[in-house]
Amino acid sequence: MFELIVTDMDGTFLNSQGNFNREKFQQLLIKLKNRGIRLAFCTGKQNERVDAIVGDLAKDLFIIGDSASRIKINGMSIYTKTFSNQLGFEVIETIKAIDENLVIIVCTDGMAYAEKHISEKEREMVLGSYEKVTFVEDLNTIDQDMLKVTIFDSQGQCFKHVKSLSKYEDTLYIVAAEENWIDITHKDVDKGKTIRFLQNLLNISSEQTIVFGDGLNDIPLFENARYKVAMDNAYPELKSKANLISINNDRDGVIETLNTLLINDNNS
Repeated sequence: MFELIVTDMDGTFLNSQGNFNREKFQQLLIKLKNRGIRLAFCTGKQNERVDAIVGDLAKDLFIIGDSASRIKINGMSIYTKTFSNQLGFEVIETIKAIDENLVIIVCTDGMAYAEKHISEKEREMVLGSYEKVTFVEDLNTIDQDMLKVTIFDSQGQCFKHVKSLSKYEDTLYIVAAEENWIDITHKDVDKGKTIRFLQNLLNISSEQTIVFGDGLNDIPLFENARYKVAMDNAYPELKSKANLISINNDRDGVIETLNTLLINDNNS
């Protein structure tokens, strides 16, 4: 049976409205605590945004945020991986050359930055994933190293845009999680590598790990777990790597699947 649960958030744990069933989750956490099973959220969202969404239920849970470039537990940082802001500025210049209408979000340790000129709808989208945000005239004024650069394309052309960023593949990790989003992080950061760090810290193996996901950026996560659960709403490429398909995120798929697995384990 598993000792570590790792779940993506958007499209996986959270429903289409960005919420979750708090009562069901609280009951699940009691069962997990009684069995000594640890749980981690692994998401593109800012760690502080996850804290705001999950609230007091986040106690003793690992939050792997900012596209796996940070890990926090109970407000304490235990892992951070950045790249130089100079390299980030080069990437931003390249992104603007691809399409000047792309929304660019730059994350440093504890702060996200976006440009002031973006639309009100785009601002709401940014604030849905980032709790601490500063809107600036020029992203090149950021004076800290970067956790990640994220691209949002309302036109859904990110699989094409990734190819235009290929010159950075030797120095950065670049992934189109889905057609609207691209995440760019340190070369040594993806969900799988960060999960390995947590597994080593907890002395829990991949054989004792269960993961849940829906996007293409969850593929590295699947490569580091014995139990791989894709949501019914997941990309076909991820489903093909799963050994279990869950009901979708709008039906509390993660919670319901874990409850079923725990019941079956009790009866075995």
